[in-house]
Amino acid sequence: MPKQYKVTFYPNEKSGHFNPDQTLLEAARELGIHISADCGGAGICAKCKVKIQSGDAPATKFDDEFLKPEEIKSGIRLACKSLIQSDMQVFTFNSSLNEDQHILSEGIKNGKHLAPSIQKKYINLETPSLETNPFDYDDVLNSVSLNCHTSPSFDFLKSLPEKLRQNNFSGTVVFDDNHILDLEKGDTTSENYGIAVDLGTTTVVGKLYNLQSGAHLTTVSKMNTQRAFGSDVISRISYANDNSVNDLQNMVIQLFNDIIDTCLHKTGIKRENIYEITVAGNTVMEHFFIGINPKYLAEYPFVPVFRGPFTFRASELGINIHPQANIFLLPIIGRYVGGDTTAVLLALQDIQETTWVAVDIGTNGEIVLHHKGNLISTSTAAGPAFEGAHISSGMRAIDGAIDRVFVKDNDLQIHVIGDVKAEGICGSGLIDAIGCLRILDVIDETGRLRDKNEIDQKLQDRLIENEGKEFILVYNSDGSKVSINQKDIREIQLAKGAIASGIDILLQKQNISYSEIDAIYLAGAFGQYIRKDMALAIGLLPEIDEEKIHFIGNAASTGAEIALFSKEQKEKSKELAMSSQFIEISTDINFQNLFAEKMFFPYIQV
Repeated sequence: MPKQYKVTFYPNEKSGHFNPDQTLLEAARELGIHISADCGGAGICAKCKVKIQSGDAPATKFDDEFLKPEEIKSGIRLACKSLIQSDMQVFTFNSSLNEDQHILSEGIKNGKHLAPSIQKKYINLETPSLETNPFDYDDVLNSVSLNCHTSPSFDFLKSLPEKLRQNNFSGTVVFDDNHILDLEKGDTTSENYGIAVDLGTTTVVGKLYNLQSGAHLTTVSKMNTQRAFGSDVISRISYANDNSVNDLQNMVIQLFNDIIDTCLHKTGIKRENIYEITVAGNTVMEHFFIGINPKYLAEYPFVPVFRGPFTFRASELGINIHPQANIFLLPIIGRYVGGDTTAVLLALQDIQETTWVAVDIGTNGEIVLHHKGNLISTSTAAGPAFEGAHISSGMRAIDGAIDRVFVKDNDLQIHVIGDVKAEGICGSGLIDAIGCLRILDVIDETGRLRDKNEIDQKLQDRLIENEGKEFILVYNSDGSKVSINQKDIREIQLAKGAIASGIDILLQKQNISYSEIDAIYLAGAFGQYIRKDMALAIGLLPEIDEEKIHFIGNAASTGAEIALFSKEQKEKSKELAMSSQFIEISTDINFQNLFAEKMFFPYIQV
């Protein structure tokens, strides 16, 4: 057995013993320390910086390429490429993925009738006698008029005779159309709870409801801890192939249980009174959630394992609520258009008589076009740039992130979340910054940062021309700065070009011009914080009137709520997923030319 070395991580003060062929990132993962690794450990995002306080950690070629000489000299290394070669003490700069990020949990309101799948009824049965021919289970079935052809769980059937007799043949039956979940002591009909979950690649939002009254009790939002295996789904699929999909499933199940525990702590309800969870996730996240490796979704011709919808028992997945509770997975539309997009369609289903485009902007850009009652959809690989990954000063929307940039007096002004020192820039700030620099003509239509002698004298001190150009957004009082460089601009061009191309191809399929679009609905956390004028300035959205652009918030969460409240809407989700035609734009003959065109920025009158 090879010699193992002790590694202690600060400020968490967690330690363990590890083999010399393991990296610091792998060691941190084993200890539950979630160091950001947007590239999944490929050594190219430079987000997993740690500082070696003691121990042997020679700089690697990745450190030389992505770190500054003064950083290397001070002991900073990339955790994903630093092998453990001695006992070490390591300081992590950003070791938690549960920072106070501005996670959007609310979506558009949708007034649906309350008719949940899970029902409760108080019963009081006759005591059995010799004059009758009773069966305990049949008597309970008949009491709720349930014609059930599904076998009950063995645990329920085994416990039923004692429960009936201990409670004088009375109690509350918990049931749905398919089976009886439980028989509870006394009248618990008012204690009927469920959770709607938006299972995102970056964030997870759970909303607890009373299914009897429809009352919203609490919302819990957390960062998706799977980010430790990469910021995008392809990186996570790669990890699952090289290691085990169980690691990714265990992580997300633990995240669900953490959200449930927080809900219980905030409300005081009992976990055994939660009888249903509806889950809206993208295609890959839904596969990971139930422990299925979506490896062939990353290989041509990109085939998911299932469409759904599926219903599982909580006990089958290890979710700590009532063991017989329903876990409903919203159906997938096609390839990378998942159950979260189906949920968005549930939220928008009442908008029937117009031509509209719904766009969920994230690592993937899911796009749906509604025209004359028809739905067509596609997805584009926008990449993680909008979430701050692969951006030199990129970060998530937490305190210290620039989230707004404005033009005032022919110069730039910024807003920082938390009104603290600027540490970096998040996606909405990045779009603002590039849009403002287009307005100020610092960036030309091709995306090139202009030379100093080409821009206004007032801005020249902000433009640094060393080995590569960078534009300073802010100088802090301590001498630090936040900037964007040419590579950052190219990343945004790639991301916005992909989404803009996807929108245009769907419009072309239906022979629709921009003028015929009645509305564009921007869904998702990131979409909510984009400024309309900046989205138009960089060409992210078609050239339409700003008043036609609407923010619908976390519509995936809204759709999950609708499914939670109504068994009919669960069926509706299947109908919407089946009726939405999926278009693979990468095979469209116009895609490459259109994508190259959309990389350019729109002309702006300076």
